[in-house]
Amino acid sequence: MAAPERIFYITPHTAEDSEAVLTEAVASLGRLRLPLEWPGNGAAEIHLLTSLIAEAEAQLAKSVALARDQGCSWAEIGDLLGTTRAAAWQRFADHARTTKRRTKTELLAKD
Repeated sequence: MAAPERIFYITPHTAEDSEAVLTEAVASLGRLRLPLEWPGNGAAEIHLLTSLIAEAEAQLAKSVALARDQGCSWAEIGDLLGTTRAAAWQRFADHARTTKRRTKTELLAKD
């Protein structure tokens, strides 16, 4: 039996738009946390970027759980993550299972 056609082949990519958004996110977080200290400070920028990465990772897990609840296959999710179905499943299956049948608002809300 042939596998159903997958509609997602959108691998992650960076471009000027994502760079601009990230630059603004770093600047915004810097203004909130370190109003006078961070511009031009490499160590402060590392802290700000790792904070944003950690938040993005948490949001990504919630979005994967939401996509699974909405019927996306692990293969489709893997495509969107730029990885394999198996790697996506291994990384997110436990989280997706524990958040099953929650609403979009619940999944995207801070825990």
